[in-house]
Amino acid sequence: MTRGWMIALALVATEASADEEFVFHEALVQQCYDNAVSGKSQDCVGSAADLCMAQNEGGWSTYGMNFCIGEEFAWWDAVLNREYQRVMAASKQVDTDMAEMQVPSVAGALRDMQRAWIGFRDGTCLYEVSQWSNGTGAGPAHAGCMMRLTAEQALYLAGEGHTQ
Repeated sequence: MTRGWMIALALVATEASADEEFVFHEALVQQCYDNAVSGKSQDCVGSAADLCMAQNEGGWSTYGMNFCIGEEFAWWDAVLNREYQRVMAASKQVDTDMAEMQVPSVAGALRDMQRAWIGFRDGTCLYEVSQWSNGTGAGPAHAGCMMRLTAEQALYLAGEGHTQ
């Protein structure tokens, strides 16, 4: 095995073990969600990732930032999927209830909106990454963008963004 491969494997092993040592406070994201849904500020999005980076040794490294932001993004993504499924089920029921009135499909509009939002999110985050010119900040910039926009959409679906 070449020396380069040995170093690469050692780095991967170090990064894999860092996952087990990093502490991420999921309860802080839950509190943010609860507060935002109850009408308080959404400014808390990213707070758990920030705390993770501040409290963990290596948290401000590119790897640490990606890990911490990735954990919060994964939480918001799960909430977004749950809220979308909930709103879609309610929308399908509205469509069923209104079938004889020949009105536009609420479920179809929700699906189209979500697909358009995914394109918006992906394009926005690609733009943010492009500003890093392939530098090491590109990964955290992408993760942060995905987390922020996903949280906003999850809160939109959970709150006033729908009538169900």
